[in-house]
Amino acid sequence: MPEYSFRIAWSLLLLCLTAGCGGGGSGTAAVSGKITHKGKPLAKANVSFTPVDGESRAATGLTDESGYYKLGTFSTSDGALPGKYRVVIIARGPDRPPRPGETGSGMPGEMMPGEALIPMKYFAPDSSGLTFEVKKGSNSADFDLAD
Repeated sequence: MPEYSFRIAWSLLLLCLTAGCGGGGSGTAAVSGKITHKGKPLAKANVSFTPVDGESRAATGLTDESGYYKLGTFSTSDGALPGKYRVVIIARGPDRPPRPGETGSGMPGEMMPGEALIPMKYFAPDSSGLTFEVKKGSNSADFDLAD
């Protein structure tokens, strides 16, 4: 019987020690905003915040039909860690079948990415020119892509 009690106590200790190793209380700050292109909401765009220092974690979100998004780092909409970020926005039309001469995996029914809806420079952190600093608390990060 004492060995059984020891196992229970040991299991409870391990549970207590590992309970804090998740996304809850992760130090993130709320980040939301609106993405527009030439003044119009950009729907279904992927928004990524890539840390400038390369040591933090990236945060991502997806715009709704009105162009609004919320970022998540450890879970959906939990925010981003405070710090400086380069911002990437990717917006494409619907997936399409391959064009004649286009190569892919050759799998039946394969679809290719849709056409870019915004300039390709916004698809990469080094060329987007978009930055944002996340601070503790609530952050609003709106971007209007003028070109």
